[in-house]
Amino acid sequence: MTHTVHILALHGFTGCGADFDPFANKCVGTWHHPDLPGHSTGKALQCSQQSTTRWIQNNLEGLPKKPKILVGYSMGARAALNHAVNFPTAWDGLILISPNPGIEDEADREARRLSDEGLAKRIESDGLIPFFEYWQSTPLIQSQQSIQAEWLDTMQINRRHHSAKGLAQSLREFGQGNCPNLWPMLQQIRVPILCMTGESDTKYHSISERIAQILPNAEHVTIPNAGHMPHLENPETSAFAVNQFLSQFTDQKLV
Repeated sequence: MTHTVHILALHGFTGCGADFDPFANKCVGTWHHPDLPGHSTGKALQCSQQSTTRWIQNNLEGLPKKPKILVGYSMGARAALNHAVNFPTAWDGLILISPNPGIEDEADREARRLSDEGLAKRIESDGLIPFFEYWQSTPLIQSQQSIQAEWLDTMQINRRHHSAKGLAQSLREFGQGNCPNLWPMLQQIRVPILCMTGESDTKYHSISERIAQILPNAEHVTIPNAGHMPHLENPETSAFAVNQFLSQFTDQKLV
């Protein structure tokens, strides 16, 4: 009897659930990818760590049955880790794309909080389109220009459905500066973990290498010809890695 793995996928900052559509089509399982608080809602929602964890819990309870896998990209990976350390038995596995468990130094975290506040004010004062132009020109995000044109155009259209208030609140309440340092709590997670990073994203490559060293149940896969968003910058190689990981939870044929 074939059983399907159910996947809850969490997008990155300024993204939306639909960003996962073209990638999910290359992967096994049934993918669920709602919009995170503060995104694509037309209004600001509660975006704090606690509120986001409750939001994930509500979505978890809506999944049909096990096995259940939590996927997170960038900000979504931060949200996934926050839930997993609080509910370590809730998921059968985690896929973390460009993850960061947190800023360890208090002074660095305060500096990031102030930086996030500055970005939030910039969104509110300049509006969405000027902010997106700035955001997409930053070194970390620039590699997204290599995404297939059709997919990238759809992402750009979807971004315009956000509200300035919602994105600003997401930065203020769930930016890295306001999220806890989860490094000391990682060992609470006992389920299999796949960390995936692009080869040119050196910062997040080092972070994922460290996660894999700390957790014997974690593996790190580097995706060539990709940066911070490897699952869309090099979808074929990324989908192969994800399907290999998911094969331990389902008897669906790999694609």
